[in-house]
Amino acid sequence: MDKDLIDAAVGKLPCDLNLVDCAVVDVFAGLIRKGATVSIHKGRIVGVDDSLEARKSIDLGGAYLAPGLIDAHVHIESSLLCPSEYAKVVLPRGTTTVVADPHEIVNVLGYDGMRFMLTASENLPLDVYFMVPSCVPATEFDTAGSALYASDMHPFLRDHRVLGLGEVMNYPGVLSREQRLMDKIALFSNSRKPIDGHAPGLSGAELSAYIAAGIGSDHECTTAEEAAEKLSKGMYIMLREGSTAKDLSNLIGSITPGSAHRFMICSDDRHSNDLRDEGHMDHALRLLLAKGVDPVDAFRISSTNAARYFNLRRAGAIAPGYKADLVAFSCLANFRAEQVFKEGRLVARDGLLLEEIASRPLAIRDSVNIKWLKAEDFAIPYSSGQIRVIEARQDSILTGHLLEEPVVESGLCVSDTRRDLVKIFVIERHTGSGRIGKGFIKGLGLKRGAIAGTISHDSHNMIIAGVDDTSIFKAARHLNKIKGGLVFAIGQDIILDLPLPVAGLMSDSDSGFVIDRLRKFEAVFKTEGLTNHSPLMTLSFMALPVIPSLKITDTGLIDVEKFQPVGLFHTH
Repeated sequence: MDKDLIDAAVGKLPCDLNLVDCAVVDVFAGLIRKGATVSIHKGRIVGVDDSLEARKSIDLGGAYLAPGLIDAHVHIESSLLCPSEYAKVVLPRGTTTVVADPHEIVNVLGYDGMRFMLTASENLPLDVYFMVPSCVPATEFDTAGSALYASDMHPFLRDHRVLGLGEVMNYPGVLSREQRLMDKIALFSNSRKPIDGHAPGLSGAELSAYIAAGIGSDHECTTAEEAAEKLSKGMYIMLREGSTAKDLSNLIGSITPGSAHRFMICSDDRHSNDLRDEGHMDHALRLLLAKGVDPVDAFRISSTNAARYFNLRRAGAIAPGYKADLVAFSCLANFRAEQVFKEGRLVARDGLLLEEIASRPLAIRDSVNIKWLKAEDFAIPYSSGQIRVIEARQDSILTGHLLEEPVVESGLCVSDTRRDLVKIFVIERHTGSGRIGKGFIKGLGLKRGAIAGTISHDSHNMIIAGVDDTSIFKAARHLNKIKGGLVFAIGQDIILDLPLPVAGLMSDSDSGFVIDRLRKFEAVFKTEGLTNHSPLMTLSFMALPVIPSLKITDTGLIDVEKFQPVGLFHTH
């Protein structure tokens, strides 16, 4: 304890800063305290309306003052930005703390990926905490670049920025008491650290068993009924508002004055262009306020509850001893962060950073290692019967499981753009094994060419959807050339790309470059008439074999509901 904080709190020495004439959002008393003065010293709040002197004062002119916003669950890699660039985008929006699960990069680089993210996020004016990824690899149905076992996790327990165990996606593994998974859960449970969940659609006795294993939260609820059951069985509910999965509005009906303390907000996966254009946690907060959630409860959900769940002592409130992470704004009806304070420093005003955040070039090994490909690798010989088809859905990572009659030419199954039916491939990119999962997808609206990326949750193998084999082959070769990223190819021409050489997931360029490229992708896709709102983001989730109902990995198609591989061809 810094003794100067006590001396400042009793007026023995002047505070560093007084914020005068604030309408303080008091999350403890459940009210808004108008005309208040908040006193800050050495980055901590030392008094509220205690008549303390300060070396400097800022008159907020009656503006509201709330604790800084907290993202309770985010994969920074999904922004396509390295941590320092990510901070530049979200901090002016009022986000002062994020709890990151780096299982994207850890699935690619293992222990080294976790260390990279810890180092790359040190000493930023954004608090970046971490959960240790629990599912590396996520399942046995795909090939990750590495594995992370309980024995690998011990060193991270000593890091003050490591808060607990990341989302336990392999809920069948929990229910079957898979030993390696049980070891991870036991390690963090015995250390009294929170364990995040990931259990879409799980209910009844299986949900109870999952919770009994020690799992405390879930961010996969898509209906108020699902949230209500998980809430009643003791879970904290994270209201997700990402780029593809937008669940918050559907779940607001489950929030009551009596249950509001068990909710948090999170983004999970959100692209950098959405962060800058639509917002981050400020966007989620606006939705809460617009839907009629009590304003104080809305700020509890946006900050305080996450601090309590993750044991972030002295965070998420405006009270003596608490970190002076604050956001000032003028209007409750349409929240906009006008001034953002980090540990008492004014770091952003009106959406602009006021202090420099230096980029941090860090060495990291190449991670795209594919076997030499040939055009014929993308042929799909017809066998018999109907084909299983992944049905991509708008604004959801849930997929349908369809049966369709294939179009067959010269003994090969081919795309049929009239039915929005195109080929999809997942190429193992970590070990050069040459494994390729082959299938068909509906719902992207692709009419020509191929889209591809090295982002495919959670093992992040190369994923490609395309109309013709020439475009598909060209896209694959180009991704290998640029060491990972996103690409749109038509025939032998690369229409547009975005290199992501940091693990094939993140750019080594600034946020402006990344956002500009993403906007160009949007414009191209609009010109091409793609019906899917976010085809590249949607494509990235088609290899996630823990989200129902039909997915594809480098080993082939996976029936997630049965949790087993299935063939492309279905015969009665």
